[in-house]
Amino acid sequence: MNVTRRYLDQLAPQLSPRDLEIVRQLSRFKLMTGPQLERLFFADCSDTSRARNRQAVLKRLTQHQVLAHVGQRRVGGFAYGSGSYVYTLDIAGQLLAATTSARPRRAFSWYEPTINHFLATAEVYVLLIEAERSGALTLLDFQAEPVCWRKFDQHTLKPDAFAEIGLVLPDGRRVKGSFFIEVDRANQFGAKISGKIPQYLAYYQHQLLAGTNAGLPRKVVFLAPDTSRATYLHRLIARHQDGRQLFTVGLLDHAVSVLVNT
Repeated sequence: MNVTRRYLDQLAPQLSPRDLEIVRQLSRFKLMTGPQLERLFFADCSDTSRARNRQAVLKRLTQHQVLAHVGQRRVGGFAYGSGSYVYTLDIAGQLLAATTSARPRRAFSWYEPTINHFLATAEVYVLLIEAERSGALTLLDFQAEPVCWRKFDQHTLKPDAFAEIGLVLPDGRRVKGSFFIEVDRANQFGAKISGKIPQYLAYYQHQLLAGTNAGLPRKVVFLAPDTSRATYLHRLIARHQDGRQLFTVGLLDHAVSVLVNT
């Protein structure tokens, strides 16, 4: 089916606010699993109808060429659920994204090593939204790449995400903290991953010298997939005396508690 302007004009009135928000989030993260979308958009459904409603909505959007499956159905896939599809924007979704986002990302181009990375970044966002719903925090801002990138001194710092959260302390005081986030998938070793640490140090030093440090994130948080990778990252950070106060390492599964307690 050709996606023409006439097709989009006919399709648009059929899309609900939830449909458009699904498009917006997939534009931000490029890829999300069915269970991730379910946790974001169908949490208010009953336990018995949640998966069924999600499947019906995503199937409809796929048939309308708003969404597309990436690869085959995943078995034991990322983030709470086996046998789920990974979704990206199809042609109609890409065109719709241009109207729902000021900076829509480029369409996903198949490259196997990036799939779990994109899904992991989306997972951090979903975990924070769930924590906000539970009252544990207020999610003030969340930026995925490339929106979260920062230019400095003819360089570009490229974190995976930026998050700002608000908390109410036991004594009633309200505080907020912001963080650069590196979602580590244990697939980078040697110079590539170790080079990220001096990049962050150079950025913070530049901002301090320029007097533009008022809005600097409090910490750079590395989220690792397992404890052995976290240990490896701790060793890399320990090589940089200046960075021991700047960097925090935690596990992706505990992303919320890492950010809340950092």
